[in-house]
Amino acid sequence: MGTLAVSALGTLALAGAALYGAGWEARRRAYARGWLKPLRVAARVISIGNLTVGGTGKTTLALHLARQAIARGLRVAVVCRDYRADRSGLSDEARLLREALDAPGGSRVFVGSRKAEQAAAAAAAGFDPVLVDDGFSTWSLERDLDIVLLDARDLWGGSALLPAGRLREPRRALQRAGVVVVSRLKPGESPAPLLAEVAAYAPAARLAAGRHRVHEVVALDAAAPPPDTRRVRVVTGTGHPRAVAETAREAGFEVASLSAYRDHHWFSAGEVRRELAAARAEDAVVLLTSKDAVRWRVHGPRGPALELRVVWEWVCGGDEVERQVLGEAR
Repeated sequence: MGTLAVSALGTLALAGAALYGAGWEARRRAYARGWLKPLRVAARVISIGNLTVGGTGKTTLALHLARQAIARGLRVAVVCRDYRADRSGLSDEARLLREALDAPGGSRVFVGSRKAEQAAAAAAAGFDPVLVDDGFSTWSLERDLDIVLLDARDLWGGSALLPAGRLREPRRALQRAGVVVVSRLKPGESPAPLLAEVAAYAPAARLAAGRHRVHEVVALDAAAPPPDTRRVRVVTGTGHPRAVAETAREAGFEVASLSAYRDHHWFSAGEVRRELAAARAEDAVVLLTSKDAVRWRVHGPRGPALELRVVWEWVCGGDEVERQVLGEAR
């Protein structure tokens, strides 16, 4: 692509970002002035969201908080979107949450494109609190607390709104947040400089930091013997594929290659076969995140593949956040 074409695309992206920002400001004013009113439901509502597109660890933190609530005897529900759902109407996030949280008595995960309606349904069913995964930009739902995650590797999403950058909302939107969490810290990395930068935009928010910690690695085919190798081909359809490869290395794997797909990509049977063949050619085994495994398993346990399971780990401020989230539930 020539220099002029690149320049033209950059200009178009900036123009698109300006239009996007104007639309965001119009929506903000409509709610701020009462022209549009958010829905209030009969439960405490807590959103876990972000400012940017792409993964920051929202679902991992939502799952952690839900498990903590269950351990305290609370009837917690989680609301999530049906974005890029499969034929059953469930997204990869919804499937992952249901597999982790549902009990024989019924589902505590409410899925749909209209999160306010799903939150109302959860409250009507007697759940309290209601956690809304990716809920910061859900203007139509009134929340009691907004938790916003920022990726330590790219706090401000390229410092530009979509489509020029990765920001869904400008930095000043953090003024709405009650808690801001810097996520995806590397092992041993100090959060202090990043938290100081965040504090300038969210002076009233509680600040915390956390990271993904590898909990276990399991074979997708439980009936087959586990692969006898630490050499892997990372196959992922997530927002930050290189971060997945980095996590694999931190877990002690040798990454032979990285095969990246679009975020939330549902693998076809042909893609599964090709990835397994490519891994064999590299004397490696396929390694997937838990979300990827959800979208891979629809074709059954084909060949040797591993699932890298992570859990949320607080680096600082976690006890205070959990008290704020769980200690005040009705």
